[in-house]
Parts: sequence; C-alpha cells; structure tokens
Amino acid sequence: MALIFALLLGSAAAFAPAPALFSPRPSRWATAKLRMGWGDDIVWGTTTIIKNKPACGGGIRSIVVEVKDGDVLTPYTVPGQFVQIKQNLDPETKAGFYAIASAPQPGSAQCELLVKKTDSNAWLCEAEAGTAWPTSPAMGKGFPIDALAADVDTVLLFAAGTGISPIKAAIESGKLDGKKVKLYYGGRRAANMAYDLLFKRWQEQHGVEVVPVLSQGGTKVRNGYVQAALKEDGVASPATTAALLCGMKGMAEAVTGILTDAGVAKERILTNF
Repeated sequence: MALIFALLLGSAAAFAPAPALFSPRPSRWATAKLRMGWGDDIVWGTTTIIKNKPACGGGIRSIVVEVKDGDVLTPYTVPGQFVQIKQNLDPETKAGFYAIASAPQPGSAQCELLVKKTDSNAWLCEAEAGTAWPTSPAMGKGFPIDALAADVDTVLLFAAGTGISPIKAAIESGKLDGKKVKLYYGGRRAANMAYDLLFKRWQEQHGVEVVPVLSQGGTKVRNGYVQAALKEDGVASPATTAALLCGMKGMAEAVTGILTDAGVAKERILTNF
C-alpha cells in the first residue's frame, strides 16, 4: 500500500532517517543490485542533478537529472512511469519514488522530476547541480493510453499537487493529441500550482483546456476541489470518454465514483500505479 500511495501522489519519498551523504562511485552503482523485498532485484544506475529550482510555492522543486551510468531511462516508454532514487546503497536506506514529468524521448539521457520537499527527502531537494545519486531504471506500467478503445474522443485529466508530474508527461507525449482533452488541476493556492506557465502552450500545441481549481480561493479560477468541479460540469459523452488520474487517494476515489456514476467505463479510468 505504501508504494501505491506514493505513486498516487505523483512523487513521494519513502520515510527514513537521513543518513550521511554518500560518496559517489558510478562504476559500482551501475552494477549494484539490491533486493527490495517486494519485487525483482534493482540494478542501480547513477544520475547527476543538472538543474534544481523552485517549480512553485509550497516547497515543490523541479529537478532535472542526467543519466551517467546504468540503464535508467531506456525502459521509460510510457508516460506515468517512475524512478526510485536513494541517498546511498545501504540496504537500510529507503528509496523515494518519483514520477517522471518529462515525456518519454528515446535516446534521451535527461528527465525532469517534480518533488515536494519533506524532512525525508531534503537531501535531494537541497542538492546542488553535479550531485549524483543511485537511481533505478524507470518502472511501473504508467498510463496505458495506447490501450484505449478507438472510439474514445474525450479524455479528462485530473491532478492535484505533484500529481501533475505524470499528467504533464502524458500531455507532452502527444498521445492525447487529436482528442478533446480537459485538465482539472487542484491546488491550495495559485502560487502552489506547478507548470502554470505551460498552460497556454498545452492549449495551443495539444488542445488541452486547463481548469485550475483552488481549495483556498482565488480569482479567475474555480474554487473548491477537483471532484466538485467535475460534478458541477458533468460528463457530456460518457460512452466515449476516458480519464487519467493522479493525486491524493480521496480525490481519486471521489472522481472515479463520479465518472462511473455518469456512465464512464471503469476500464477507461486510468491510473499510473
């Protein structure tokens, strides 16, 4: 359940006491294996921070990493997949799970992560450019957009907080181009909404209508919660509608209930976990 909850949040670090900084040795990381206890051995690669800057308020950071060693991004083929990052390879050190915010790009050695700073991941959020960390290969099923039926002509997107990260990847992958796409994006305040400067580009390049929804009020946006905004708008053509969800468990469950009650087939409501 911890893994599911972490992925639902878009990017969340597993909680563990912060150990001392690890002195990077890329050649060892590229071949190091670690049994996580719930899946296959992970062959840890190495990524180096290229950029680390605020994405918006609320301690949310945009972190761009570059692969130095290991097969980290080759498996990244589906928007919504994630990587694990550890401070060191001590088996007692827990990894954080971070959905990839940039779209899959074959051959690319860089990707963006959207990370909300917490006590357990301050070592990552405060790291300077050039700092290297053990990083897993991209994993997870992501959003199975290609499996949607051909008759789907409308796609509703739902994100809250850092859950916008894999939704951004889905939009910028181009896999939704040509459909009617509407994004309900929830946050506390406008200052806490990452990628607000991209809203216009998403509209112009990908045809995405963005509906910001603020729980603590604002002007020129919807106030309240994502699920309330959806209920108010309704679903115009449920038989040909699909949805992508990433956000807090309560939001995701409420949105799923509204969609299914409106007639959207449950198999067309996609999550990335």
